[in-house]
Order: sequence, then C-alpha cells, then structure tokens
Amino acid sequence: GVALLAGGGYGRGQLCPHSDLDLVLLHAGRRDVGSVAERIWYPIWDEGFSLDHSVRTVKEALDVAGRDIKVLLGLLDARLIEGDEMLARSTVDGARRLWAKRSAQWLALVAAEVADRRHRFGEVAFLLEPDIKEGYGGLRDAAALRAASLAGVVAPLEDAVAEATELLLSVRVELHRRVARASDRLTLEQQDGVAAALGTDADGLMAAVASSARSIAWASDEVW
Repeated sequence: GVALLAGGGYGRGQLCPHSDLDLVLLHAGRRDVGSVAERIWYPIWDEGFSLDHSVRTVKEALDVAGRDIKVLLGLLDARLIEGDEMLARSTVDGARRLWAKRSAQWLALVAAEVADRRHRFGEVAFLLEPDIKEGYGGLRDAAALRAASLAGVVAPLEDAVAEATELLLSVRVELHRRVARASDRLTLEQQDGVAAALGTDADGLMAAVASSARSIAWASDEVW
C-alpha cells in the first residue's frame, strides 16, 4: 500500500552529487502514512541531502500534475525505488497519459521556458563560463527534448543528443565534486580540474562541451 518513487533527474538516473533528491511517497489511503514518511525523510536529512519530497495518493499526484507542469515533468521519468509496483505504475502511466492528451498545451509552456532560459543564461556552446544545466543546449534542454519525444510529437532522440547529454552530465558530476555543492556554471577556475578528472585538458573539455551543446541546441531549434 505504499511506494517510493524517484522523479526528475533522479528518476532518469542522472543524479549529480549535490542534486536534490526528488521523491514521492505514494500510498493507498494509509492513515499512518505520516509516520511512514518521517521514517524515510529524516534519515535522508540527517545525512545532509537536499530533499524535494511529497506524500500523495495516486489521485492526488495526478491531480497536482494536471495543474503543475513541473510536477508533471517530474513524473514522466519517475521510477520505483521500493514498494507497491501497482501504485507506481498507475502514477507514471497516468502522468504520461496526461502529457500526451494535452501535449499542445504543455509543450507551449515548455517552449516558453526554453526561450526564457536561452535569454537569461545564453548558449552553452558560445560562453567562456557556461551554465551546463540551464544554458541553451544544456541538460535542461535535453530533458525538454525527452519530454517532447514522450508526447509523441517528435521522434525518439537521436544518438548524438543522447551522447551529448552523457558528456554534459559527466561534466556536471565532476563540477559538483570539485566545488562540493550544487553548482552548474563551469567557471574558468574549475575547468582545468574538471578536464583532468575526465582525462583531457581545458581546451579539449571546452571543445567537447561546445560540440555537445550544439547537438542539443540544433535538436531544440528543430523542435521549438
């Protein structure tokens, strides 16, 4: 009667060392769910992890997802960590049906967010100190492309986009490790260290980052 879901980047298996843990505790109307949740959340907090958490029935989760695109996007790639498989499947399948049914409405919102990030953060491929996550051609745009493919309005992502995403994710992981906090801007100060961890030099790193970001940006230009 309970299930613990990982959502967002955690659900996709793209968690970085200092990313928030996006968790949903699903239940089938259990009255003691509050105490169940406390036994899960508090040990995580005690270990020093940031936690984006919620406790919901399947109906509550889908009702919120139907009103909040951030919640809906987080559920599209959710995966079961432990517990009742039926609750998890009902939630993820329901979220994907919501996404497909109103894809035009949702995708217009995603497109607006993509354009806003491009304006605020610039294009990863052309910056000396790019934001690997939020910049245009970054990891947030790769996730947006995946959401578009799940809506069925574009073909599954090309291998080039998948490879580009993996490269940028590796860079973000090493950046988090070096600065020991959630940081997504690849500053000049950190480029040598990140490059060394990935077996290259700063010039090679930034060339690979630019190439990867261009692959994601070109795909984004086609979709949005």
